[in-house]
Amino acid sequence: MIDIIIPAYNAHKTIEQTLCSIAYQYIADKLNVYIVNDDSDKDYNEFVNFFSNFITIKELKLEKNSGPGVARQYGIDNSKSDYIIFMDSDDCFADIFSAKILYDAITENDYDVVIGSIAEETDDGFIIHDGSEVWLHGKIYKREYLKNNDIRFTDTYYDEDNAFNSLLFLGNPKKKIIYDKIYLWRKNYTSLTNKNNGQDKINAFTDYIENITWSLEKAIERNYDYHKIAKLAYYALLFIYYSYLIYYQLPVGEKLIAKSKKLKKITEEYKLNEEEQLEAMKIEFEIVYRTNDNRYLLNPFTSFDNFLNMIDEAGEE
Repeated sequence: MIDIIIPAYNAHKTIEQTLCSIAYQYIADKLNVYIVNDDSDKDYNEFVNFFSNFITIKELKLEKNSGPGVARQYGIDNSKSDYIIFMDSDDCFADIFSAKILYDAITENDYDVVIGSIAEETDDGFIIHDGSEVWLHGKIYKREYLKNNDIRFTDTYYDEDNAFNSLLFLGNPKKKIIYDKIYLWRKNYTSLTNKNNGQDKINAFTDYIENITWSLEKAIERNYDYHKIAKLAYYALLFIYYSYLIYYQLPVGEKLIAKSKKLKKITEEYKLNEEEQLEAMKIEFEIVYRTNDNRYLLNPFTSFDNFLNMIDEAGEE
């Protein structure tokens, strides 16, 4: 059996399409659906009552709004199937065979995690993400592996999925990548990840740094692979640098500097060689260039080395 865990905060306008895509699954009889109500203004009884005619579904309730990470963890702790799929309350499976494809793949050779492809809806169409280890979308997880390796969500509002997956993949899970399009990541302009005001940007970047640092520190405590730790730490620091070039004039920029001390220390203790550093710079630049304002990336006003010095000189957070 598979538990599908859906954190939901005032998602009454979108969750019906999510549940429809689950109810239409070819293996719907193998799915247990948990809507984790993150202290929404009202409950989800109408959806549970309707869809219980087609699938096994239950609502779990949190006493206070705690964010998607806490909600997902609550769903894990209050379910028990051998496998877990996470969905957002505004997304859908790509087609009726999505869950079956994931289930067949993970049970084929007793994998710990299977990574499917994501179709991300944007204003200009769809972007296909193949083999991404960052997001929860389009994946299926073996519960036993999560439990035995203490893979849990943090209690931050942003990037908790990044922390979860970073710690998971820094270990040595038996994984498989498939290129079937599994998950439709819908564009929701009201979601946390799509808000665009200043405080939300500060919170998002702060949580990103905290979550990446948390996963790296956990990996170090567990003596995970040196090279994996070094690579993730360096890529994360580069992402923060390129983000700083864009947001340096805003309070976001100050936060990026102040919050990066621990992460910089890890990159000093766990080092990539020069060739790998240059490759990382190239890849991270291309990613940020494609997805963000590039006015400062093409002609940076401060070098990466200067950025590192600014972190050293910044006061303690």
